[in-house]
Amino acid sequence: MSTFSETLGGAWGMANKDKARYHRKFTDMEARNREARSRRDALRQTARETAAATGHVQWILRGRTDLGWSRKYSGQDIIRRWRLGPPAFAGHGTTIQVRNMDTLDAAVELRRQAMEQPDPRRQRNLRPAVLNFANARKPGGGWWNGAVAQEEAMCYRSTLARSLHQRDYPLGPDQGIYSSRVAVLRHSMRSGHAWITDRGSLSPATVRQLPWYSALTIAAIYKPDTRYAMRGTPPRRTKVFARNADRQLTKAKMRLALHMAAMHGHDMLVLGAFGCGVFENPPWDVAQCWLEVLREYQHRWRCVWFAVYDPRQQGNFRTFEKLLNGKRV
Repeated sequence: MSTFSETLGGAWGMANKDKARYHRKFTDMEARNREARSRRDALRQTARETAAATGHVQWILRGRTDLGWSRKYSGQDIIRRWRLGPPAFAGHGTTIQVRNMDTLDAAVELRRQAMEQPDPRRQRNLRPAVLNFANARKPGGGWWNGAVAQEEAMCYRSTLARSLHQRDYPLGPDQGIYSSRVAVLRHSMRSGHAWITDRGSLSPATVRQLPWYSALTIAAIYKPDTRYAMRGTPPRRTKVFARNADRQLTKAKMRLALHMAAMHGHDMLVLGAFGCGVFENPPWDVAQCWLEVLREYQHRWRCVWFAVYDPRQQGNFRTFEKLLNGKRV
């Protein structure tokens, strides 16, 4: 039989172990919080530097290129008023490629390939049209405050924020912004946002050599209701939009993106897992919507890439690769 002192000693030992576990947990939490604050501070500094560099690039360009030029469109209006000509690639179209890449890394690579393979048949727009998963209320989302999502990542690396004006916000459910000329100034966050061209070396010649793209700024639905249904081959229990109205609105947003790109002469697209991150749209259904809408605009594209960055290949990349990679549009 245990003595009173043994029982008391055991209880004291357990209390000390609990205290030690709590201390380790608290210390780990504090370390994570410090790391998050440090990252936010670094990204705020990156935002300030990128904004300053954007102003310098605009000064170099003078009146030749306006980095702030953009235009807001309504989906219902654009399709009625701006009819598209015949498809440029009738009869063959292109094959969708799903890449496990950052959005702007994909845009830079696509532009590089286009410049290395000139097409003598017609004047080409060498700027890929890149979908920006927008914050509907705030230009650039939280990029001034160190937030990390797709739109903010694009703003940290390029001149995109200069073309997003408060006067155009909030974005309505069927509205989007087309930014004609956006220059990529930095490498990805993984590289520490290193400059592509040192700021001290910027000149008319080096600015022309920067990677350029055009942006399609559209906001996905924020946290739509979802349900589970049997989808796919073979059928599996899959998360989909609970309301058909949300699915149709998502397709309307995609249609707006493709129409803006086509009417401005783009034949290269960088799309993605639209709204499938913090906005919690259902990935399988979103990928299926993309396929349906791309087929409405088939034979208009030289290249269609989906940039779905998923380092562990455990999330959206696999879904989009399975549903879209290799499909003809």
